[in-house]
Order: sequence, then C-alpha cells, then structure tokens
Amino acid sequence: MQRIHTPFLTLLFTLTMSIFSSHTAYAATAVASVSENQVTKDEVFLLRVSTDEKVSSDALDLTALESDFYIGRPNFGSSIRIINGSRTVSSEWTITLAPLRLGKLTIPAFDIEGAQTQPIEINVAQNKAAPTQDQMAEFKLDLNRDSLYVGEVAILDVKLIIKADPRRLQDPRIDPPSSSSLKVEPIGESKQYQDVYHGKEVTVVQQSFEISSDTTGKFELRGPKLTGAVVYSANNSNKTRLFQLDTPVQTLPVEVLAIPGDAQGDWLPTADLSVNQVWSINDTRLTRSPEQLDLEAGDALTRTITVSAKGIKAHQLPSVNVQYPNSVRVYEEKPQFGKTDSGDNLVVYKQVLIPKSAGTIELPGLEQAWFNTETKQKATSQIKGLTLNVTGNNDAPIQAPISTDKHNNVEVVTTYQPDIWPYLTALFALLWLITSVFALSLWRKKGSTSTVTPKVVGKDETQAELIDAVQRKDALMASAKLNQWQQENPDLPQQHLDTVKQEIDTLNQHLFGPQADSGSGWSPNSAIEAINAANRNRTAKTRDQLAAL
Repeated sequence: MQRIHTPFLTLLFTLTMSIFSSHTAYAATAVASVSENQVTKDEVFLLRVSTDEKVSSDALDLTALESDFYIGRPNFGSSIRIINGSRTVSSEWTITLAPLRLGKLTIPAFDIEGAQTQPIEINVAQNKAAPTQDQMAEFKLDLNRDSLYVGEVAILDVKLIIKADPRRLQDPRIDPPSSSSLKVEPIGESKQYQDVYHGKEVTVVQQSFEISSDTTGKFELRGPKLTGAVVYSANNSNKTRLFQLDTPVQTLPVEVLAIPGDAQGDWLPTADLSVNQVWSINDTRLTRSPEQLDLEAGDALTRTITVSAKGIKAHQLPSVNVQYPNSVRVYEEKPQFGKTDSGDNLVVYKQVLIPKSAGTIELPGLEQAWFNTETKQKATSQIKGLTLNVTGNNDAPIQAPISTDKHNNVEVVTTYQPDIWPYLTALFALLWLITSVFALSLWRKKGSTSTVTPKVVGKDETQAELIDAVQRKDALMASAKLNQWQQENPDLPQQHLDTVKQEIDTLNQHLFGPQADSGSGWSPNSAIEAINAANRNRTAKTRDQLAAL
C-alpha cells in the first residue's frame, strides 16, 4: 500500500483548522441583559439586547414579551468602530419593561439573524405600597332612568376622574359605554376641565350619552373602561414605576317597556311635555296672554309657539298644525330647534297672522297628546285660542311677505332667509355687467374723459305684480307692491303714485270699512291707468336723459 508523505498531511490539517478557526472568529454573537432581575410589580427596569453585526431595527421581535410585560418604545442604535486598524460593528436595543403579574417571569431567548441570546429569569414580588385603580382614576356614572319605553331616551352622564398627573399617562384609551341590545349615542363633544375631588386636584373628562331601544326587554349597559399606564415613583424610593390602568367596568340594568295597548295616534313618550305661546302685535310683545284682542285690519299679530319635551330626541318633537279661518292670512317661518336650560329639546314655531276682513275672528287653540312615562298615563298639553275684534283701517296696510294661494283656505309662506343671498348676488352681478357694457360703448362712441352711467330700463316685474294685485283686489298685497315699486324707482311721478294710493285706500274701504262689500263696488281700472301712466312718464324721462348724452 502506498503511504502519503507526512509533511503533506501536516499542511492539510493546518489549512483545515485555519478555515474552521476563521469561520468561528467571524460568527455573530448576541447578548441580552437587564438592569434588575429582582423587581416588584409595576417597577420599571431596562432590557438591553446587542449583537456584533450591523442589522436593521426590526431584527428584534419582542412579541413574546407582551403577555408578561409592559413594553416601552425600543431605542435602537448601530455603530462601527475602527481602532488600530481593527474594525468592530455593534447594534443595540434598549427597551423599558414593567412586569404585569407576580411570580417568576422569563425573558425568552431572542434570535437575531441566527445569533441567539440566553433566557433571563425575572422574580416579581408584590409592591405593598402600590396604588389601587381608584387612586389613579375612576368613573362616575349617572343614569337618569333605568326603565324607559320604546322610543323614549334615557341620559347616561359619564365622568372620568383622573387623579394622577395627566402628563404621566402612557397610551391612554377610553372604551365608551356599550350594549348589544341598546342604542348608545354620544351627545355633543366631551368636556375636559380641572376640578377638586375630595380635596385633591383632578382632571375630569365628561361625556353624556343617549340610551334608547326599539326592542322591549331587560338589558345590560356596560360602562366605560380606561386602559393604559401611569408613570410614577414612590415617596421613599427613586425607582420609576409604571402603574397599569385597567379600571373596573360597571354594569347597569336597563328595562325597555312596550307601547301600551290602548295607545292611540302618534306615540310620544316623555316624562314632561310643555306647550307655551307668546302673542306680539307689530313686533311688540304682550305681557299677558289675553282671551280677546282688538285689532285693525292689516295689523300683524305674531304667535310664537314653543314645544319642549324631556327624554325624546329633537326629531320626535311634534309639529304644530293649527287650522286658521279663511279670514286670516298666515305667514309661517321655518321651525327653530334648540335646548332648554336643563338640556331638554325644544322647537319654536313662529306664525304671523294678518286679518283680511273686519269682524270677529276666532283663532283656535292647540292640544298636544302625549304619554306620561312617570305616571304611565295619557296626558294632554294645550294652549288657548284668541278672539280678535277686527275693525277697518283706512291707513296703508302693513307690508306683508308675498304669498298668493287661491285654492287653499289658509295661505302659508315658509321663508328661508339664507337662501336668498345667492339670487341677490347673481342679480347684482348681472346689473353690474349690463351697466359696464353700456358705459364702455358710450366711452368708445363719445371719446369722453368722463363716464356717465345711466339707469338701465328693463322689464319691471314689480310693476306687473302690482297690477296683478290690483286686479285681484288684494289691498294688502297691492300696498306692499306699490311701496316696493316706489323704492326701486324713486323717479316715478308723484302725482300718479298719489292716484294709485287713493285707489288702494278706496279698495280698503270696500274690503274692511263699515260698508264693506268685499270689493264688488270698486273697479281696478283707474289704479291700473295711473300705474301705466307713471311708468310711461318714467321711461320717457329716461330716454331724454340718454339722448342728452
């Protein structure tokens, strides 16, 4: 058998060991250490994990710690050092930990791109001086009623009293009240303010909720919950501790009752419903609510009706539907919603009533049926009507809003004030454009150094509406349109305007005077002729001004 030369074997062994030693020397290592391994519950300590390789910050997975420790935000750093030609690399994490339970806890081994750390055992003892949940924060709940009817609303007032310094809160989270069978809706925004509680300054977070249900039965309402942590230190120690916030959840019973079988009409369950009214004459409020009132035809009588109810939502408030006689014209404003001083929902209805004829007019009252959830009985709230003694008025009638309705017994106009602005803006923009174009044409034609902008004469809609009111023998509308036409056209001949006013006064006598005949003895021809004559003279005067230019 042929033998291998000994020097060759020696060289081969040397090379093999060199390669193995080189691999071993460059293998990455990882080390984990803690600042304390004997701690009390809530005590904060540091965990350091390092490796001699350059790695990314997410190379360390801390998920295994979540069940036993509170984990702060990791602080990561990587560095390269070269000393005397020797290059070293290191990556290090520093993590704040606090134990969540007592006993022996284990920080497991971490794998950092193949490098393994050693497990670390932590002994956790009871902190006899540790504060309780109530010493850090607590909830105060106030449910105004634990028994309500379908469609009724209960109010839950929640106050979170934070007794610790709010600046030391870590990751606070508030879970709101909840229920699988009840509707829980917040009311407005939460409030936060400073207060004194049992002689101690505290921070209060307050929020109210509406509780309702469309299903009958007995249910549970789970109260709110606060989780997170509070950083604190004991008076006799300089150690930092991390208290785990986990407030106990209160459970409130709520019973939802069915609608009674004898209930009729619209279902309106409430602990209290009130209907009030205020009368005003020409914007002057009456100090008392009279049973009779003397008015002149054309006077504006304002009736303001306010409906407020406890324990129902705003959209459940009843609408007001008063059937007024044909002798009264009604102008109704858009309802205004709000709240009373005690927080109950309310709605305000404002109606302007204008008698159209002389005589006695009975304005009806109003009754509103509801179900009293306190007494569990039917109830009715009402306001009284008013008797009007209307006499004729020879003066100019009041300028009322525009409304013409020949088919209905009651004429109602609902006004939406904000919506008129876009139309006014467009109108003024159009007039400005027409005026500018006309002025520009004059500038080019005359070459003048000064510009005179004449009044643009176009189709007069107000004049047409005035003639229409006169033809219909509507004295109130005719008077309003005449004043509007005069304001829009201050250059109208006064003599023709006086004629129109005299004719409208005569019409008032036929409609509202002692010998009223509903206007059958009055002809609109003279008034219409005076209106047309005034317009012709105004147009001719304007043409003369343009010709002079």
